[in-house]
Amino acid sequence: MNVNSLIISALSSLSLPVDAGVYAGSATEYIYFNYSDERPVLRADDEDLTDMTTVQVHYFTKTNPQTVKKSIQTLLRDADFTIINVQEFFESDTQYNHIVVECWIEGFI
Repeated sequence: MNVNSLIISALSSLSLPVDAGVYAGSATEYIYFNYSDERPVLRADDEDLTDMTTVQVHYFTKTNPQTVKKSIQTLLRDADFTIINVQEFFESDTQYNHIVVECWIEGFI
């Protein structure tokens, strides 16, 4: 299961840069994501059959984040991710709103 391509594809309709790891571009509104956990959840005949991958999706903007925050959640759910939690921060040093959407997906290896 390639979670990177699932996330990038799911969020592509937002027309924002989406990167795995750290965003290094120059856009003032962007998304990056990182893995926070990955583990096998189903085994048979001494083999892992399915994995569960937990990911944190980070959205940064200097504008009101509410509409895009809801869209991110909807698009991830439509791509079969389950939302675990959503946190919102204001980073006073950069003046960015920072939204973290934590989600997981299970799939065949």
